[in-house]
Amino acid sequence: MSLGTRLLILAALMAALGLYGALRKPYGTRLPYDVDDLSEIQPQLDRLGERERELVLGYLERSNGDVLPASMADPDFPFTARTFGEAIELQERFLREQAGRDAVAAQRRAERDRLLAPLRDALELRLVARELLTQDEALGLPADVRAKSADNGRRVLVVSYRLVNVSGRTIASAKGGVDVFDDTGRRRTHCWIDQADTLDAFAHDDVRCGNAMRTAEPDDRAFVGVPAERLTLLWEPAEIVFADGSRLTAPH
Repeated sequence: MSLGTRLLILAALMAALGLYGALRKPYGTRLPYDVDDLSEIQPQLDRLGERERELVLGYLERSNGDVLPASMADPDFPFTARTFGEAIELQERFLREQAGRDAVAAQRRAERDRLLAPLRDALELRLVARELLTQDEALGLPADVRAKSADNGRRVLVVSYRLVNVSGRTIASAKGGVDVFDDTGRRRTHCWIDQADTLDAFAHDDVRCGNAMRTAEPDDRAFVGVPAERLTLLWEPAEIVFADGSRLTAPH
């Protein structure tokens, strides 16, 4: 047998082995409807490479087991996959497009931060406290009045912020919005601040934010216990008016 023939046979064997390996890949495995228990498909998941396994799991997390016909699916976020192979394809597409969306959003945030920098450089905002208070405490009623009220166990979420005038000039009034996000990117609370009291240069004032008529929900109670290092504050001042009549205004 010539060397050339041997090489051809070897190439054919390698191709056959490659095809066999590809056929053994569990791309045709049906996706489960119950994504809380993946035990039935775990053996097939284990036969995937790490990257493909992550893609399947990522798709299942996003879809939560939902399957829609193409005609009813969101064209931007279609949950139409029924098999591993289809899930891998859709998740790769999602990640690719999400990277583009994230880049655009980051560019917009950077531009927004640049425009807000003069206002943030004049008036800082810091997160001071997260509390579950009684309704009377949330309303700021005097202690003697609160003492006459029975504690019915109802609690209200109150978040305190500190406005710090770092401009070196007296601020007559200020307003703006603040959001607090956790490390998953989820917004945990929002507050609109309208400061009408004068704030001397380098002075600070604490502002409480909450709805005394709204009972704290389990999510609010959980928010109180989130470690501070896991939280990010986004301060977007809308307008700052100085005592001399000049003002800084955020772009619309």
